Amino acid sequence: MKLPKMVSVKQNFPHQRLEDITGTVNDQLRRCGLAEKIKPGQKVGITAGSRGITNITDILSAVVIFIKSLDAKPEIIAAMGSHGGGTDDGQRQILDALKITEDKVGAPVRTGVECKQVGVLDQGVPVYVTEIARQCDAIVVVNRVKEHTAFHGPAESGLQKMITIGLGGPQGAKTLHRSGATELHQIIPAAARLIMANLPIVMGLAILEDAHKDTMKITALPPEQFAAGEEKLLQEAREILPRLPVDKLDLLILEKMGKNYSGTGMDTNVIGRMHIMGVQEPEHPRIQRIVVLDLTDETHGNANGIGLADFTTKRLVNKIDWDVTVKNVVTSTFIKRAMQPITLPDDRTAIETALESLGYVQPEGARVIHIKNTLELTSMRVSSALLAELHQNQAVEVVGQPKEVEFDWRNRLVPLP
Repeated sequence: MKLPKMVSVKQNFPHQRLEDITGTVNDQLRRCGLAEKIKPGQKVGITAGSRGITNITDILSAVVIFIKSLDAKPEIIAAMGSHGGGTDDGQRQILDALKITEDKVGAPVRTGVECKQVGVLDQGVPVYVTEIARQCDAIVVVNRVKEHTAFHGPAESGLQKMITIGLGGPQGAKTLHRSGATELHQIIPAAARLIMANLPIVMGLAILEDAHKDTMKITALPPEQFAAGEEKLLQEAREILPRLPVDKLDLLILEKMGKNYSGTGMDTNVIGRMHIMGVQEPEHPRIQRIVVLDLTDETHGNANGIGLADFTTKRLVNKIDWDVTVKNVVTSTFIKRAMQPITLPDDRTAIETALESLGYVQPEGARVIHIKNTLELTSMRVSSALLAELHQNQAVEVVGQPKEVEFDWRNRLVPLP
């Protein structure tokens, strides 16, 4: 098959990197009055999730140092719902991979999946929290604020979700998700209010990242400002979320997927697919076929989101830990996202088969984009058919000449630099 020629391009997103992480954390915690909320000798839990947040060890370390300066006893507590297969060891492996260890952050790291019910919502939904959270005298919630991949509302991925789904442990995550994606935008804030009435949550530290994955903003919020403050930060996060430079594609090729990029392996806000029963599919972007070639090591076999693709490779499927993946999607109830796509022997065959499946679209003239993953959208390769449109986009810079698609001796696509 004659494949379309591909051209290297660059999206020029603004750089908004925060230079002084430690200083900003200290200023925010001091400004928000954390010193007045913690007493000497108290055990203070600091939440750590399962996402690949840039500079997370530096941020956690700065919180640890601040709390130690108050003569309190900080410790990192796992807050990741059912991730890690819903086991202590699985949580520990994820945190180790994220370099969230005692050596790196300066405080003990505690994992634990045992939960206790702390109340029931008006809708009849029971709410749980982990025992490791209940054993703390005070809790500082740390998380990145960004759009969620299953629902939209005033609270998506952020502090309130960390409290409810993260500190809820496997049981809490499962019971809240049973309400379905259409209800989560109401369930999460309600559950957060209930948990905050039962746990000594004294502060939240919300993180924003720019389109280059750099830490852009760190904001401390007292619990009574979680809802309003997070809604404002979420709107800011929506505005800076990196997206594809065109709205209509025949084929999107992803080198890798994994939970270190998105809770769904591939960010649904980037690819325009939800695959949740009862949830309307996004209008944009419109992508006919998606091929994903590999799974990251950091995802520890969790291929949640593989069902969003149309085609994949045997090397990706061979890396899937189905027990962990099934645990994740059954907890979320979004089971279509774990359904295995058409699986081909190698990258070349997967890409060629995807192009062949397009019907009347001729492969040489197909509208194709090749990206690393849905989190890194600065550099990419695009087919020649997109050049005329991209030349009209001032945020896109063409940095190469059209070339034949390159594969190595194993028929693996040559990755982006």
